[in-house]
Amino acid sequence: MIYVYGTSHVSEESFDVIDEALKEHDPNIVALELDYPRLNSILGEEDQASGPLFARVIKMFQERIGAKTGVMPGSEMKYAYKKAVETGKEVALVDQDIRVTVQRLKSVRRKEKVRAFFSILVGFIGPSHNFDLSSIPEDELIEELVEEMKEEFPDIYKVLMTERNQYIVKALLEVDENREGDVVAFLGAAHVKKVKEMLDEVDSQGTVETR
Repeated sequence: MIYVYGTSHVSEESFDVIDEALKEHDPNIVALELDYPRLNSILGEEDQASGPLFARVIKMFQERIGAKTGVMPGSEMKYAYKKAVETGKEVALVDQDIRVTVQRLKSVRRKEKVRAFFSILVGFIGPSHNFDLSSIPEDELIEELVEEMKEEFPDIYKVLMTERNQYIVKALLEVDENREGDVVAFLGAAHVKKVKEMLDEVDSQGTVETR
C-alpha cells in the first residue's frame, strides 16, 4: 500500500502530519520529495547557493516565507528523513534530480521567465492570496494556485509540475513493486492531487491512499 501525504515546505503543521502518518502506518519505506543533491543540501553537506538567477530568486522567495513561520523550506523533508533513519525505516528519494530540473528551466522562453521573475517580486511586496503560513493550505487554495501557475506560466508549470509529477509517480511505483511493505510518501501539497490521480490510473487493486 502507498499512502501519500501532502506537506507544506514552510508550515510547522507538516511536522505533525509526518509524526501522525508514521505512527499510524508504521511503514517499511518512507518516500520523500527529494533527490540526492537536495538531501545533501538540507543536511548541510552541500552548498546550493549557486545556479541560474531565476532558480535563486524562487529560493529567496521561499526563504522569505520560511522566515515568517520559523520553518525554512525543506525543513519538513529533513525532519521526515531523520525520523525515518532514527526508527530504522528505509528512505526512498522519489523526486527528479534538481540539476535536471534547473537545466530544463533554461529551456523556458525568456519572455515567460521575465514575467515569472516580476511576479515573484510582486509577491515580495504584497501577495495576492491570504495565507495562514503556520498551516498547510486547503485543497481548494492549492488547486487555485496550481491552475493559476498553469495558465500564466505554462512552460514553467510543465517543468516544475508535470515532468516532476511523472517522475515521482514512476519512482513510487518502482519502490512499491521492488520492495516489501507499506510506503508512506511525503510530497509538497501542490503535487498530491495529480500524483494521486496518476497513481489511481495504474492502480487496479486499491493500493493507493492519500491524506
